Amino acid sequence: MDARARGLLEKWIDSLGRDRRASLYLLLEELCRGMDVSRHNRFGFLRLRAEFETSSELFGCTLEELRDAIADTFGGHPPPVERPPSALEQLRAKVSERGHPDFR
Repeated sequence: MDARARGLLEKWIDSLGRDRRASLYLLLEELCRGMDVSRHNRFGFLRLRAEFETSSELFGCTLEELRDAIADTFGGHPPPVERPPSALEQLRAKVSERGHPDFR
């Protein structure tokens, strides 16, 4: 990312409160990792991704750079945003505790 883009991005991020930055980081992290199908429908996820990609293009950076710039405001470790676990996260926890039903 060039210096002009970094300056614009930092100015925008500085205007955001801590909770807003944490929420944006959570969304960007999920967008960069991939879709949790139990939390989003496919159309909604793709639309959300397109919105963030447009925002990052306006700043002249990638989604990952946008996410990392927000994470940097928390010293690289953004605070977790409280949200209930998704159905997929619940299933993963259950399988990790009890093992997969096909292999019991």
